[in-house]
Amino acid sequence: MRLLKPLVSALIAIILIVLDARFSYLDNLKRNSTALLSPVYFLVDLPSEMMNWVSDKGSNIEQLISENEQLTNELFELKAKLQIFNNLVLENQKISRLIDASYSLPENAVKLARIKSISQSRLKKQLVINKGSNDNILASQIVVGANGVVGQIIQSTPFYATVQLATDPTQHIPVKNVRNGGRGITKGMASSKGDMKIEFMPFDADVKLGDTFVTSSIGGSYPAGYPVGEVIEVSAPQDEAFLLIKLKPFENMNELEFVLVVSEPL
Repeated sequence: MRLLKPLVSALIAIILIVLDARFSYLDNLKRNSTALLSPVYFLVDLPSEMMNWVSDKGSNIEQLISENEQLTNELFELKAKLQIFNNLVLENQKISRLIDASYSLPENAVKLARIKSISQSRLKKQLVINKGSNDNILASQIVVGANGVVGQIIQSTPFYATVQLATDPTQHIPVKNVRNGGRGITKGMASSKGDMKIEFMPFDADVKLGDTFVTSSIGGSYPAGYPVGEVIEVSAPQDEAFLLIKLKPFENMNELEFVLVVSEPL
């Protein structure tokens, strides 16, 4: 009896194999069995499929995050480069204005310098430039901007120089009226406005609003012909021998970024 069951099972198996190989009696049974077992296969494979799906989605998210960070960094870098480019364009425009100044500049006698700092109080108006004695920038040389006189070098170190502005109360510039040649001396005013006044213009001098004054070269400290300012106020105080003349500088000291130092006498 013990051997009968295995023999019967083996015989049935052999018969089924022969029938399946020779005939198609079992095809329907196999198809139906496969259809019945499909849910089982699906449930068995479900955990691994879920793991693969989660892994793929995780990889895609990480890749998207990485690409987003890279694009953000590239955007910031492009913005920074654009700002640098715009600043260079503005600097080139300012330098071009200096080179193309409305007044004549001596050939091979000027040096371009950048403003490093500026100090403007009521009683002291100065700025520092990034050129010094190593660049042959010396005391008493004049400094000009695109529109006119800025001031005069009063101190020079190897790498920097200090400029006393034309609007400083202790700075005096011999000037003349372009319209009629009348002469006077400018002096900075002790105020925060940055205006100047002209001293020693006789009471009967012909001075009108809008007159232009330029350097006169009297005294030799300033070469002739550099624009200084425009008359914005004229009055004749009683019991005074000279006119009271207020001058607005052509050069706005608060907007300076570059200047030219006239490094050789004319």
